[in-house]
Amino acid sequence: VPDAIQKCQRAGITVRMVTGDNINTARAIAIKCGIIHPGEDFLCIDGKEFNRRIRNEKGEVEQERIDKVWPKLRVLARSSPTDKHTLVKGIIDSTMADQRQVVAVTGDGTNDGPALKKADVGFAMVIKLAWDCCLFQNFSLII
Repeated sequence: VPDAIQKCQRAGITVRMVTGDNINTARAIAIKCGIIHPGEDFLCIDGKEFNRRIRNEKGEVEQERIDKVWPKLRVLARSSPTDKHTLVKGIIDSTMADQRQVVAVTGDGTNDGPALKKADVGFAMVIKLAWDCCLFQNFSLII
């Protein structure tokens, strides 16, 4: 996986990890994989903090708030499927850059369906069973 992450980064692709793991586990994995590097200016937050930053007093998601988070966000831990979808939608709907961001999402469960569908490119990573055909079992195969 670290080699695949490095290929993405060399191609100008920002890799973000959105996971249900706790923040410490997620950060350790992200460092080991090369998604984040100590000393860089990035965000590594959990779903609760993500929602605190992107929602107004009424609990509504505001694009301006998402636009303050997603450019530096590299790790979103303890996240829900709704958090993942909200992040994907927020990046796609952003007008911060001259060109619209293209978003690719990997997912390994049915809860990832909304984010996979919203993304420009969605990769379903599934476990190969004797009676199934496997799309992708490994992130590096996508790259």
